[in-house]
Amino acid sequence: MNIYLIRHPKTKAPDGVCYGNSDVLPTPESFEIAVKKVQSKIRIADVERCYTSPLSRCRLLAEKLVDYDKIKEEELLREINFAAWEMKPWKDIPDEQQKEWGDDFINNKVHGGENFHDVQARVVKFWKKLVQTGHDEVAVVTHAGLLRALLAYLLDSAPQKVFAIEIDYADVIQVKWSNDEYYKIKFL
Repeated sequence: MNIYLIRHPKTKAPDGVCYGNSDVLPTPESFEIAVKKVQSKIRIADVERCYTSPLSRCRLLAEKLVDYDKIKEEELLREINFAAWEMKPWKDIPDEQQKEWGDDFINNKVHGGENFHDVQARVVKFWKKLVQTGHDEVAVVTHAGLLRALLAYLLDSAPQKVFAIEIDYADVIQVKWSNDEYYKIKFL
């Protein structure tokens, strides 16, 4: 099974704004760049099913890559919920809250939303269902936070370590899946 993990295009969110599960559109320019970038890395025609976060920055990319009937929106692929911090400029979030979160962003929920472990539980639940589908070629369009949480799970890595992995907009990570014990991960 070939699973292509794809990050969404750059969004219209202003620089310096905290957003996670807010529905922010991609910029037109970044959208076109993302489509070309992904198409240059994988044979889209071979994809049997495309799972996507319901957020428009992912869903719109999925719709441009594959036929609509191959797309399945999946709530488990939604980006982290920053709750009270969603769409707030970082400068408006109290420094002490930012410090508390920054000191332990893996476990902390000072914003009232999710932490890394919550996101990881969601994406692992999705993953376990995905690898049982029997498809040969699958695309998954989602967010950097979910991709990092999934990589930490697959690599049996400490969560803090996966933040050393750079995942740019429209990057594609291929997982050649045989079973829980044997798989390969390749950055395309």
